[in-house]
Amino acid sequence: MGDGINGAALPLLALSLTRDSRLIAGVAFATVLPWFILALPVGVVVDRYNRQTLMVSTNLVRGALMTGLAITAATGTLNIWLLYLLLTGVGICEVIFDSSAQAFLPALVHPRQLTRANGRLYTAETVTNYFLGQPFGAVLFAFAVGLPFGLDAASFAVAAVLVASIRVRPGALPAPALEHSKSFRKEIGESLRALWGHPLLRTMALMLGAANLAGMLGVSIFVKFALETLHVNERWYGALLALMAVGAVVGGLVGHRIVATLGQSGALRLSFLTFGLASIGTGLSPNYWLVAGFSFIEALATTVWNIVSVSLRQQIIPSDRFGRVNSVYRWIGTGSAALGALIGGQLAYHFGLRTPFVVGGGVILVAFAIGGHMLSSTRIAAATATD
Repeated sequence: MGDGINGAALPLLALSLTRDSRLIAGVAFATVLPWFILALPVGVVVDRYNRQTLMVSTNLVRGALMTGLAITAATGTLNIWLLYLLLTGVGICEVIFDSSAQAFLPALVHPRQLTRANGRLYTAETVTNYFLGQPFGAVLFAFAVGLPFGLDAASFAVAAVLVASIRVRPGALPAPALEHSKSFRKEIGESLRALWGHPLLRTMALMLGAANLAGMLGVSIFVKFALETLHVNERWYGALLALMAVGAVVGGLVGHRIVATLGQSGALRLSFLTFGLASIGTGLSPNYWLVAGFSFIEALATTVWNIVSVSLRQQIIPSDRFGRVNSVYRWIGTGSAALGALIGGQLAYHFGLRTPFVVGGGVILVAFAIGGHMLSSTRIAAATATD
């Protein structure tokens, strides 16, 4: 919920500090840059240390950073460059938390339950984030600039307590080893070779990297697109985000049924193809409601892709090496979004606010044409049977 409050208020805050599309896109860049820089070494950290402790600690640090953001925003001492710095710190913590969380889940449920468990997690996250947090965050920002960020800071403290309360059955997690004979560089190298030598994981990582780079072209300037092209006011900006979230909720609730009907291969392929078509549709849409419709479809597809891809990684990658190998996947798949944010700001500045969405959709369709055939049922069956 705190992420949702921040997710609605942060773009509005950036827009209040600058109207330059390039600098607004810089907010997204600062947030995702840590994935590109730190994902690989963080993967080693996740396998060396207690994952639950890492999750609690990073939430406490994020709470402190958001407190600083709330105070500077409320007192008028914040500028765009300080905002970048604070968001980079929050992004670093996010890399550690998210990497630890994905490695932590297999200790809580049986492998057969991973698809449903991931679906329920995405549903809970989407409902609280988009339906509760984002509409609330936009209203709070209009009421008092620093208030939404103060509540986000408090939410991290509550989240730290909740994660600390989880009890894991003995032996479910690999014992953390603080003394390692191998260097970080050697372990990262081994992880790079492990993922690159696995055809299915390599293909999924590269396709996700292309989709995140292309998708971030539009996401990075979406607030400016909504307010200036669709003429949505600040109070209704959160409502637009909530409408977009309906698709993610539906995807979380019925995602495992879609997978059961289409199979993992069909679900991955259809989801990826939808990313490209929905992005182009958004860029060409003349009004608010069509954008909301395309966003609904894209959010549903994103959730289905995430449910299948995360569950596959949790099945394929051994628990004691999950942090390291998964970090390579996230480095390729998520780190590319930083480059997309930079390019998106430039495209919007020079060619208009619709251009990033259309170009991004085209890139995704090209990536599907190149790699879609690799996501076959045969390859998936072989990977889950032998690894």
